[in-house]
Amino acid sequence: MKDYLIIGHGLAGALLSQSLLDKNLQITVLDTPQSNHSSTVAAGLYNPVTGRKMVKTWMADEHFPVIEPFYRALEIKLGSRFLYDIGIYRPFVSFEEQNDWDAQQSDSKYRPFISSIHKESHQAVQLQDPYGGIHLQPAGYIRIPQLLADSRDYLITRNCYREEKFDEGQLTIEPDHVQYGKESYRQLIYCNGVSALESKLFGWIPLRPVKGEIIRAEMHKKIDTIYNRGVFVIPIGNHQVRIGSNYQNHFDDLSPTEAAQTEITKKLNNLLHEPTKVIDIVAGVRPATKDRRPIIGKHPEYEHIYVFNGFGSKGVSLIPYFTSRFIAFVEDQQPMSQDVDVSRFYSLYSS
Repeated sequence: MKDYLIIGHGLAGALLSQSLLDKNLQITVLDTPQSNHSSTVAAGLYNPVTGRKMVKTWMADEHFPVIEPFYRALEIKLGSRFLYDIGIYRPFVSFEEQNDWDAQQSDSKYRPFISSIHKESHQAVQLQDPYGGIHLQPAGYIRIPQLLADSRDYLITRNCYREEKFDEGQLTIEPDHVQYGKESYRQLIYCNGVSALESKLFGWIPLRPVKGEIIRAEMHKKIDTIYNRGVFVIPIGNHQVRIGSNYQNHFDDLSPTEAAQTEITKKLNNLLHEPTKVIDIVAGVRPATKDRRPIIGKHPEYEHIYVFNGFGSKGVSLIPYFTSRFIAFVEDQQPMSQDVDVSRFYSLYSS
């Protein structure tokens, strides 16, 4: 009998599966990479200060110290590179905001995330920052498609990965394990993003599919950090950048739209007056949640069936921290934070 059957190899499934292997546990991962993973088109940002009001992101003190060490260790393990710890520059919108953040430098709550304060315009490109800005670190991005490809190859060489669609009809739930096909597993974990809504076991969890679109473009000038105000601009090499994103709660399909490109381009022009040439635009669907918190934990009826989902647009920063918490929850019976525990939605379940 193997230890874990993991459904999905987006970012959540990939990081969890690699961490379980590090614990010498036996796993099988089922995935169909041709499906529209939000992970494959996601920007991959990790950013400690977010929103129009520039506030510290939820649980930053807990999960930000974990992010870069986690991905560096995974790079070494997989023999690859996908972590780009290049920081984020956010222009100020007024002298008042500049003064507020100048004062925040001495505040222990924000000091670990402030690399520098710029009181004058950043002159590297035609950036709209007449009041200066703040450079945030640790911050950067993960090249998620590279990570997923390398993780998949690693799993394949160890006979831990099968490219196939999970068929719940083939699942037999026993009192102390599950049977899928000819294999038995101690535990079953759903890491399959919005596809969980199609499941009989977890179709009741309040995931909110949110469509987002990202432009890939070419710039004449090279930039060496991420710019972020209204939109993000991420340098990805060869004078190319990724620009986004937008949020669509209501959509008919996953095709990129002209309206989204117009929206993103308009916001870009408020941030940067650098000529750009659009190469392509991609769309994906994030597994957001009703309360903007992940959904992690045990099925209300079956002790050995779990969900690890709902990380939305902050998966890069949240998943490393909650991977270790989740493994401790399952393997060592450690408590799960009520903020993320699926038990907060048990009232929605009917057997």
